[in-house]
Amino acid sequence: MIANIMDISAMIELMSSSHQQIRHASLRFLVELSRSQALGEKIGSATGAILMLIRVKFNHHVDSFAAEKADEILKNLERFPDNIKQMAENGFLDPLLNHLTENDSKVYVAEKASTSIIKMVQSGNTIFRNAAFKALSQISSHHPNGKILLETGILNIMAEMMFTRRIYDELMDSKKEAAAILANVLESGVEHDSIKVNTHGRRLSSDYAVYNIIHMLKNSTPEELNINLIRILLCLTKSPRSMDTIVSVVNETEASYTLIELINNPHEQLGVAVIKLLILLAPHIGNTLVERLCKTRGQPLGLMECPSGTNHITEKQALSARFLAKLPQQNLTLNLALLNNNVVPTILERIFLIQRNGTRTSRHATVYLEGLVGILVRFTTTLYEPQMLFLARTHNLTSVFTELVIKTSSDEVQRLSAIGLENLSLESINLSRPPQIKKTGSKKLFRLPNLLSSRSVETRKMPVLCPVHRGACSSETTFCLIDAKAVERLLVCLDHENDEVVEASMAAICTLLDDKVDVDTSVSLLSEINAIQYVLKVVKEHKQEGLLQKSFWMIEKFLARGGNKSVSDISQDRLLPASLISAFHNGNDSMKQMAENILRHLNRMPTPSATYYSM
Repeated sequence: MIANIMDISAMIELMSSSHQQIRHASLRFLVELSRSQALGEKIGSATGAILMLIRVKFNHHVDSFAAEKADEILKNLERFPDNIKQMAENGFLDPLLNHLTENDSKVYVAEKASTSIIKMVQSGNTIFRNAAFKALSQISSHHPNGKILLETGILNIMAEMMFTRRIYDELMDSKKEAAAILANVLESGVEHDSIKVNTHGRRLSSDYAVYNIIHMLKNSTPEELNINLIRILLCLTKSPRSMDTIVSVVNETEASYTLIELINNPHEQLGVAVIKLLILLAPHIGNTLVERLCKTRGQPLGLMECPSGTNHITEKQALSARFLAKLPQQNLTLNLALLNNNVVPTILERIFLIQRNGTRTSRHATVYLEGLVGILVRFTTTLYEPQMLFLARTHNLTSVFTELVIKTSSDEVQRLSAIGLENLSLESINLSRPPQIKKTGSKKLFRLPNLLSSRSVETRKMPVLCPVHRGACSSETTFCLIDAKAVERLLVCLDHENDEVVEASMAAICTLLDDKVDVDTSVSLLSEINAIQYVLKVVKEHKQEGLLQKSFWMIEKFLARGGNKSVSDISQDRLLPASLISAFHNGNDSMKQMAENILRHLNRMPTPSATYYSM
């Protein structure tokens, strides 16, 4: 009833009365009315009502009682979204910020009030701009709002503020806030190639924009701004064109030094962000990054340190290990730097702890384990360096990788371990040597009786020769896969669903069929453990070209060197001919040749020596 007859506008006007009693009476009455569901919305819709209430609220020094009542009325009016929007449009954003805790509210505000808030950002009032930035930061943090905010033009505005906006008398850093909002929206997955960064039409993906973003990255820059700049760059790396630009700028400027130096920054979140970017850059400019890393104080050892001094694995620790593993593995400078800092005992100890405690103890444990194993693999790529060879022998890396290739829940650890075994096994033929028999100085001093000087005694004194490498072998000194009992484990990995794990495991086994070793004996040993059946299953279940090529290579070896049994086993596989014919028609030149050779072995194609007659 009151809602229908009450003139709210008149009551609002009374708040401006020159008589204090009238002002106070009108405010008391409005407090009571604002508690009503019906009247609360009506008060908010009255022309100028919310603006007047905000003015009274902030004039506390003029009339503290009126300010208190106005504040109470505004709180009652917050129950209605339209009222909150009007409060924000009139410079009072606290209610808006308070209601942005729920994602549904963020979506609603993004749809209804973001345009008004953006106008406040562009205004010259520092208080309004500060509050508006906070609101946009919260709205943009909810990824479904990304598309809505993109349509309002927020990205163009934020980018322009980052590059051109200068308001020196502001208490806040508008660049930092703009970068945070831009990063939030980009992380929602919106298209960024169309975003303009200035009035000249320069795009966010342009050389100009990337150069300026990277140029702003400095140790002297506030950590929050550095973090947000790197977040933007991480989003840009998803575009091949932008990635090429980032790689070019970092490689050709001092930015590579800056990025490496930021690793040492005590701000944990900044360190995490910069390492994520460096990991993405490593495949493109890895050697440049290694050079910078090894010239930076405290590095590369700093990436291996455990700041907490506990067994707790941080995200930065895990990413640091991954970064070291992703840098060019054959870079001897980095490998020697790690070796000289004696990191291997620490790596092995941490691998043992993770295996003992399990990866579930920390959400970063798996990434950390993969990084640690990747660092170990580095040392197997430069075994020509005597120090690396000594390290691999001292720590028996063959046995370490043999254990890891099975005892892990990580595909990447299995793949890396197989690669490590392959690298080590490739050196076995060079390290395996016939045993040297020491000659007795004088036969007169000691001579066995004829009955005891038998061949069996001499045989017992002779070291056992490796049938494949034709010399004295061990897993520790010559990295022999047979002595390490690694072959059986690698065969089990051929049953894996992951193509990369299977291919790495097969590559390690292929080292035992190299022309430098005794291939006949190796084929015989592999046949005893039914290796060819694993290979045939790979052909049946995997279609990756590199993997099929290795499989055909092995099958051809077994057919040529394995005798009738291998031919029989292979010819009985009903699905193999179809795979061979497909490769013969569609594969690369190498695949076609191997498929043709195998088909001839199986009498599926005529031999070149066959005589053809024409009519």
